[in-house]
Amino acid sequence: MRTFSRAFVALGAATALAAAGCGSGSSSSGSAGTGGGGDVVVNGAGSTFAQPMYQQWAGEYASKADPNVKVNYQGIGSGGGISEFTQGIIDFGGTDAPMSDEEQSAAEAKWGPVLHVPMILGSVAIVYKLDGVDKLTLDGSTLADIYLGNITKWNDPKIAALNSGVSLPDTAIQPVERSDSSGTSFVFTSYLTAVSPDWSSKVGADKAPEWPTGTGAQGSSGVAAAVQQTDGAIGYVEFGYAEQNSIPFASLKNANGEVVAPSAESTTAAATGVSYPDDLKFSLINSKSKGAYPIATATWILLAQSQKKNPTVGSALVRWMQWALQKDQQAEVADLGYAPLPSDLQSLAVKAVSSVTTS
Repeated sequence: MRTFSRAFVALGAATALAAAGCGSGSSSSGSAGTGGGGDVVVNGAGSTFAQPMYQQWAGEYASKADPNVKVNYQGIGSGGGISEFTQGIIDFGGTDAPMSDEEQSAAEAKWGPVLHVPMILGSVAIVYKLDGVDKLTLDGSTLADIYLGNITKWNDPKIAALNSGVSLPDTAIQPVERSDSSGTSFVFTSYLTAVSPDWSSKVGADKAPEWPTGTGAQGSSGVAAAVQQTDGAIGYVEFGYAEQNSIPFASLKNANGEVVAPSAESTTAAATGVSYPDDLKFSLINSKSKGAYPIATATWILLAQSQKKNPTVGSALVRWMQWALQKDQQAEVADLGYAPLPSDLQSLAVKAVSSVTTS
């Protein structure tokens, strides 16, 4: 499988940080946790899905709340975030896929109890490039058949049946998927698993599935760039990448048969009526709530409940997360294509962060 080189997709609202130690291998856990002038440096990595929001919050926190705290976040994929957090390379991990029991046990062998704290909600948009087609509807079974290699042309009868009145060309479908271990892939394949018995039996849900067809690209930005460069391409990215870069995206039929586009509103609808478990590891996939977009998810920060190994860094991390979970910061997430946490989930997230100890 050929891999596209990673391309940077500009996100005007995201703030790139200039603080030293931005590389994920530069660990505050393995050092004093301070930068020049006595600054406290907190290093995180993982989800590219959440990267624009975390980077913007990091920049705003330094400029508005505490100039002595530098939060560095690198988008390397959820699998990479879990791995580097487990190894102690970074202070916190970002993931769109809750850790498996095996992953959590490995992380807790290093850190002790590990928390999953949801920070924002988001949707996975199905992006495409198809000359002459600016409006597209798909459903789960059709999408699964595309990625299984069963549907190979855009004018296939199954796609045509969902797009009455749309002139679909006889163009080959070029699926693009993540080549790295990705929470976005986990969310996408969890949806395909939920709606397609064929996909469930042959591939299943995974951060790094064995793709039956398609071309790999690194990160959400790589998938977005690959789709933009190839007529007939289809891929999946965080909704903000599609919206900020004007990449066409499909509407999907949800569990109620409604045709719904990704948006802050349809993502919020997916979280309506959800009962959250004590460990805050939950799924919003294929929600039956009215108006819900079917590929919605939370994205989590992973952190140790005890920060006694480096209380200065741990305390700074907790303060930044508490600030990000406040109403004012949650209200701005829609600007980057996300949705704020519902009030009940926001309260649970704040409670989880407040349980962190530094001594």
